Amino acid sequence: MEKIVTLLLTTLCIIVFLSGCTDKSSIQNADKTNDDNATKQLIEDKDDRIKKLEEKNEELENTSKSIETDFNYAKEEADYYNQLIDDLINEYSDAQLKDLAKELWDYELEVNGSPVPKDGIIEVKKNTIKVSVVQRQPPYVVLPKDIFTQGKISGNYNEHLIKFNPSPTKTYGTDGTIVMGTHHQFVEVEKGAIISFSITGELRKRLGLDTSEVTIKKR
Repeated sequence: MEKIVTLLLTTLCIIVFLSGCTDKSSIQNADKTNDDNATKQLIEDKDDRIKKLEEKNEELENTSKSIETDFNYAKEEADYYNQLIDDLINEYSDAQLKDLAKELWDYELEVNGSPVPKDGIIEVKKNTIKVSVVQRQPPYVVLPKDIFTQGKISGNYNEHLIKFNPSPTKTYGTDGTIVMGTHHQFVEVEKGAIISFSITGELRKRLGLDTSEVTIKKR
């Protein structure tokens, strides 16, 4: 009887031992599989990123070549037109060149953002009135500088507004590379008030006005 009990215990121990070994082996195999899958995923992710970077690099190279081509074309076109302009200028008289230069300079006279009419009379509702004179030149100069500057109005453009009555509350400038402005501001203007000033004959011609006297009426 003791022999049978001993044999059963021995058999049970062997089964438990083998079962433990099998579970451990299964866990190890599962861990190895998980590690292999993770490594595979990392490799795939890296390959995808490399591929995307290569595609982006190719795209940038194509863009760079396109920009270079456009730049070369634009330079050739600019050289062509510069030569064409030079050829035309050589056939112009001094008077014609000055008239051409004048066309490249633009002057504006506004009251609260609205152009002054030909008769020089304008009515406004707001209590704050701003008189602005603006000088504008093209962003690209196609004429030689000495000819181009002949197209400007004489002296300083803002000196062509004179005899303000009453005097502005304040005057300030807004200067840029191609657009310059001087602004005369009147604040708390009462209803029925009149503001007047004069412009030079030279500016009047540039603006195409019929008069050199400007009158602003506060409604």
